[in-house]
Amino acid sequence: MTESKQKKETKRKEKPSKPKAQKDVPKAAPRVEPRVEPRVEPRVEATEKIVYVGQKPVKNYVIACLTSFNAGSNPIVIKARGRAICKAVDTVELLRRAFLKDSRLQSIAIGTEQVTREGNRKANVSTIEITVTRP
Repeated sequence: MTESKQKKETKRKEKPSKPKAQKDVPKAAPRVEPRVEPRVEPRVEATEKIVYVGQKPVKNYVIACLTSFNAGSNPIVIKARGRAICKAVDTVELLRRAFLKDSRLQSIAIGTEQVTREGNRKANVSTIEITVTRP
């Protein structure tokens, strides 16, 4: 390396970097969000709860009914159709005889729904709605 190249390199190394010009900007204060109070909606209590019975075990539906009663729902409507009708009846009987002995049957409604099956075939399916109340 020649002397001139060495001098240039040392000048580059020795050359202090220029401090960046800092503006006299005050440090930004932490951003304070305006506090928004949650809107209080008038509470509408559910007076009627619907439990749909399907393929699960009967105890699941009994627990759902007990939970609804404890939450303040009165009456409870238990709905089922087709092969699940026997589970709905078992649910109500287990609920009345083992758990809530003071509960009463308010009404039982039976009916038929028309369901469209594969290939646009129509079939009739039996339905039941059992309403249980607690004093």
